Amino acid sequence: MLSVRVNSLELNRILRNTGLYSQGFLKGIDMSKPIFMARLAEFVVDALGKYIDSQARANPSALHHVYEWGATGSQSARLFKMEGVGAASVITISGEFLPSRSVSDGSKEPFVDKANIMENRIGITISPRDSDVLVFEADGQTVFTRNSIYVASPGGDAVAGSFGKTVDMFFSQYFTQALLRPFLQDLETAEQYTNNFRAGTRGGHPVGVKAGQQYLNSAGVFLE
Repeated sequence: MLSVRVNSLELNRILRNTGLYSQGFLKGIDMSKPIFMARLAEFVVDALGKYIDSQARANPSALHHVYEWGATGSQSARLFKMEGVGAASVITISGEFLPSRSVSDGSKEPFVDKANIMENRIGITISPRDSDVLVFEADGQTVFTRNSIYVASPGGDAVAGSFGKTVDMFFSQYFTQALLRPFLQDLETAEQYTNNFRAGTRGGHPVGVKAGQQYLNSAGVFLE
């Protein structure tokens, strides 16, 4: 006759720690989520800025207006600022255009609000300031006039709305395909739970909390 002895005290301890480990794992995720979401927001903003820079270098005629003159695609010359805020389950991205301080060729004053004006196709009127005559280049020729000039689409048709379209393209295509998909794949399997399970049967809740934090770290946004 086969006889098996079971240490009920040890079995109960393992079962209790297993439950506590699972609870700790979920708590570790929940505790670290605000930090995780905040850092994820920073990651998204950084990726968005780099994406806009790369698109601007590839197509300067469409995105030169959101950079200082002669520096299209340069991070240090951006005329836009993006910020990201991470909440419990939502990331909010906001942005604003910055004033231009550089001067274009043939001009003596900066076109301060050029990013906003060109992006939103805001018509402007140009009038002589320090002279009775307005001088400008048009179709390769120098034009002299005493009249004010109205420009309906500063920057041209290729510029108007191009920044907004680039941001939309980032979130609808690049972000979902190149960034979000592999990010979610890293979170599909909770290897940290199984890898730490044996230690969890001995250590219980604290081990679970640590494993839960490691689970979020596995997606590439590391927590302190």
